[in-house]
Amino acid sequence: PVRSPVELPCGHAYCGACLAELRSKKVAQACPLCRAELPPGLDGLHELAYRTYGRIVGMVHRGETSWASLPAAEQEEMDEVIAMLTEAGAQGHTGANFILGVLLENERK
Repeated sequence: PVRSPVELPCGHAYCGACLAELRSKKVAQACPLCRAELPPGLDGLHELAYRTYGRIVGMVHRGETSWASLPAAEQEEMDEVIAMLTEAGAQGHTGANFILGVLLENERK
């Protein structure tokens, strides 16, 4: 039986610890059963979200835009950042939860 199953986007379930070990060894980038491409793991989600967030923060700090008036494309990207960080945070990634806290604090200002 599969222990602590993780449902993959393709619909297959796979042992979460086994999948994490394969990812850490750069072995599994596809479903072991059907070879469909896997989404990024926790660290991958956090890294992708953080890079996008950092790029948009840079735009705000350079005065190219403000948080209140982000262009539609950047607002959509920030929505994706929040979704990725929420997913990573829900799975225990503390760095993702920290950034979500920073975003919430910025929104309150």
